[in-house]
Amino acid sequence: MKEALFLAHRLPFPPNKGEKLRAYHFLRYITQRYATHLVCHIDEERDLEAARHIDLPLVSFSYHFAPRRQRKRRCITALLKGTSLTVAYFYDPKLQDVVEKILRSPELVLVFCSCAPSAEYVLKTNFSGTKIMDFMDVDSEKWQDYSRYIKSPLRWIYAEEARRHRHYEGLIAQKFHHLIFVTEQEAQLFCQKVPTQCPVWVVENGVDLKRFYPEYKSPLPKKGPTLVFTGAMDYWPNVQGICWFRQKVWPLIQKAVPNVELLIVGKDPLPEVKRLSHEPGIKVTGYVKDPRDYLALADVSIIPLQIARGIQNKILEAMAMGKPVVTTPLAAQGLKAIPGRDLLVAENPPKFAEQVITLLKDPLLAEKIGKNARLTMEKHYCWTKNLAQLEKLLP
Repeated sequence: MKEALFLAHRLPFPPNKGEKLRAYHFLRYITQRYATHLVCHIDEERDLEAARHIDLPLVSFSYHFAPRRQRKRRCITALLKGTSLTVAYFYDPKLQDVVEKILRSPELVLVFCSCAPSAEYVLKTNFSGTKIMDFMDVDSEKWQDYSRYIKSPLRWIYAEEARRHRHYEGLIAQKFHHLIFVTEQEAQLFCQKVPTQCPVWVVENGVDLKRFYPEYKSPLPKKGPTLVFTGAMDYWPNVQGICWFRQKVWPLIQKAVPNVELLIVGKDPLPEVKRLSHEPGIKVTGYVKDPRDYLALADVSIIPLQIARGIQNKILEAMAMGKPVVTTPLAAQGLKAIPGRDLLVAENPPKFAEQVITLLKDPLLAEKIGKNARLTMEKHYCWTKNLAQLEKLLP
């Protein structure tokens, strides 16, 4: 049987957020067609336990664990050397030997890389088989976005990382056979920023429609009108987005709906998020085993992101559960959903508050938008249908 090597910058288990979710479904697709080796990094201790419960058939599984503080020290070294901090954060020399041993297998015909940093192991070899990179988003542009919102000296560091990482993305485009992005917008942006002759493909995300469904019942009590935001709360765009919402939108909603509650659901909340839990009507949960328990309580799902790339899985999951979503134009970009019918999009704080208040006070409208949201997910965001495009690329 032909073999494949799947390289991921983070353990794709459990598939509970962003890039891990996408990597898991791509990996599952590949294991159905090849005898597959998985090599990845672990930078969170809770994932060490998850590594013991992988539910996919693998020929081999290798990983290296290093805590974040150790990886951040590597970034300091990279900053001084003039190389990409992102690559330095995820690369580990101990895994290079593992990768090169796997690449020597005569049956290996495919290397699939999930996210740009995982390509470093391949770029250091002369593997001649098919090489596919799933960029997902244009990460260099993400760093550029960060630099516009952050203060110095981080502003300079982020802008410099945008430049370095864009150069690195160009190296990948020269050496790989296929490049994949999550939306047409990200693919077009990449081609504008990094001219390439390499074929560029779009494979959109999906959502587990059997896991996220409108009839799911939460075991948690519900007090009154409830807003829910889900996402990793150590991820800066999520932190910045929810703090923006608290400062500019939340007071307007509280004034109109005094008994409203806001649930901020996600792992490792940074101090500025934790502080919000001391305010009336706001609860910060930290890590939860099953975010559906909280999404099921939502009268409205809010996604107030001011920085966003690609597809927001938190939007897909909320819509799959039949929840009316209010979000920003950036977060909605790339979605195959019609604003006003499948979700509501607001460009400024007063409009965002108005949309949320309208949904809270008009349950019939909220229900209608929620039903349309679910139908849109069923039509456009099925993993099986979207991943079928990979057949054109695989050797």
